[in-house]
Amino acid sequence: MAEEHQFRVLEFYSGIGGMHYAFDRSGHKGEILKAFDINTTANEVYAHNHGKKQLAQRNIEAVPMEFYDKQQADVWLMSPPCQPYTRTGNQEGSKDTRAKSFLYLMDILPKMEHPPNYILLENVKGFEESDSRDLLVEALATAGYEFQELLITPLQIGIPNSRMRYYCLARKTGTVGGFVHPVTGTLIGYIPATDSSNDDEQKGAQDKDFVDGRRQGDLSGLSTPVAAKKQRTGISTSAVTKEGDAAAKPDEDALLADPMLALKVDTLEQYIEFTDMSDARMERYMIPDKTLLKYGRLFDIVKSSTRRSCCFTKGYYHFVESTGSIFQMVQDKDTATIFDEAEALKSSAKARPDTESSLAEEETTKALNLLRTLGLRYFTENEVARLMGFPIVEGKFSFPKTTTLKQRYRVLGNSINVKVVGELIKYLLTSKPGSVEEKTDDTKKVEESKAEEKEEEK
Repeated sequence: MAEEHQFRVLEFYSGIGGMHYAFDRSGHKGEILKAFDINTTANEVYAHNHGKKQLAQRNIEAVPMEFYDKQQADVWLMSPPCQPYTRTGNQEGSKDTRAKSFLYLMDILPKMEHPPNYILLENVKGFEESDSRDLLVEALATAGYEFQELLITPLQIGIPNSRMRYYCLARKTGTVGGFVHPVTGTLIGYIPATDSSNDDEQKGAQDKDFVDGRRQGDLSGLSTPVAAKKQRTGISTSAVTKEGDAAAKPDEDALLADPMLALKVDTLEQYIEFTDMSDARMERYMIPDKTLLKYGRLFDIVKSSTRRSCCFTKGYYHFVESTGSIFQMVQDKDTATIFDEAEALKSSAKARPDTESSLAEEETTKALNLLRTLGLRYFTENEVARLMGFPIVEGKFSFPKTTTLKQRYRVLGNSINVKVVGELIKYLLTSKPGSVEEKTDDTKKVEESKAEEKEEEK
């Protein structure tokens, strides 16, 4: 029986170690050679869980190509800064200074003597429309890689969290052969199976636990693909869109609207640490009264029975809108009704003349007390980490005591979904039986055996 290949891995933009955990989850064997990141807080969390040995707190573009060549890594895992591509950012793409290190890697890739055989890149939805994506594809094509682009959300593997992300998987075909399944030349919305079966039952994701087994969770099946369009690089891609709307994005809500699929997504209950309003931790995570009164209507509020939560960003706990969901601990209260009643009291208070200020204050207090009955709080950092696939329960991930709560949310918001990326790495590094990779490994063993024989003859 052939010995399992030991992969040599470089982690770029390593953050709090999401890619490290994802590689561990993939089932493949190997070692992380170096983990590059310049964020001090993130590196402290990484070192707390994995040790300092692999950490390299250096600018990626300041490291000469010769250093990367010397590592002879066969896997590159990377999640470059997303700010140049986010809808809330400046969307300057490659012109943004934060894209500099990524552009450097793409520049040296075709020039390397020992380039990686496998590459995984993660970024926000929107990266696929950027000029940086064009440069990525151009570099991969020039360096002899075959690649598959994907848009995947954790909802598809049963995790109740919306975090649609762009992924690019690339294999150096001349060295390790192609993927288990032929690349599509399009942007797909499902993770292909790790076996090469032509059976439709196996074409979706990798096992029966996936929401998109039998391709049910393929987001392109919930919308209409548009024809492939020519990109600036001259290499084609396609977008998955809603019918009649070429600018639309893959629809996570459509997945949850399908009753058969929605039931395969977990409820939030198993990710929640506490639901008792008298819990001592409530004081740390409760919504401040001023925020609750003024901005409560803007919250995305979820309960234990809910099968989704909004994407948690680095602004969670600091900004109100579009940074992540708020948890309602009291299940039997109707959220909309409570807010309507509170809003009526606030409107009445606002309409009162100065001579009735005491009555206005009384109504405002009633409104606040009414909202408090919902038991609204922020998700704890551990709950967010669990939704992002970090092994909190297994005792393999925790935060150093020196990191503040705000810092913990920030580094989590910049991280990846460990379980999704773990499945993608599993697919990326799996080769077909009798592939170039397996033949290469066998050839190496024969050569080593012959060398040993010659040495013995001497």
